[in-house]
Amino acid sequence: MNKNWHYICKEHAKKGIVLCFATFLEKKENYEEYFDNRAIEVYGEIPHFITYIEKTNSIRKATDEEKLERNQRKLAENEVVINGKIISYNTYSQKIVDNNIIDKIREDYIREGLITLESEKEKARLERDKQFKSLDLYDKAVLRGDVKETENMKIERDIFRKSWLEVPNNYKNLNIPIEEFYPIEILNISYFL
Repeated sequence: MNKNWHYICKEHAKKGIVLCFATFLEKKENYEEYFDNRAIEVYGEIPHFITYIEKTNSIRKATDEEKLERNQRKLAENEVVINGKIISYNTYSQKIVDNNIIDKIREDYIREGLITLESEKEKARLERDKQFKSLDLYDKAVLRGDVKETENMKIERDIFRKSWLEVPNNYKNLNIPIEEFYPIEILNISYFL
């Protein structure tokens, strides 16, 4: 830690700028008189960005809001000033409405092009692959004799497989989540997920 006594310009400090008149190893007695009442005494480290406190004739580290006000800082892409405070938000999942941060809804993602017909179909294909892996495990269990499949279970399985094959091809309306088109899970098959 810097254990020196610094004497900085009061007028510059009022603008948030550090202009050091002098630095001493020992405290300067009667520094006000020595510097014609134009200095502030600071012991130790001097913050890079400062704020002057007139009541105590001292300085402190400037807040981000003060730095922004003095153009010593810029807002990042994911920052906004609300009620005088800089607040960060997730630009992917949140948005600003009437000076409030709220979560985006499906329509926002569609408008931004993050949800497209192709992205929804790809999501369904990935889910279908997962379901077909469990279906394969189910079929193997039936072949081994681990699962006794009735005629109704076989019909359900075939309908389930056919439905999954058609989901990505039949999806055409982005306003409806593709998950609503997913076939109802069959307990015997979902056991193998």
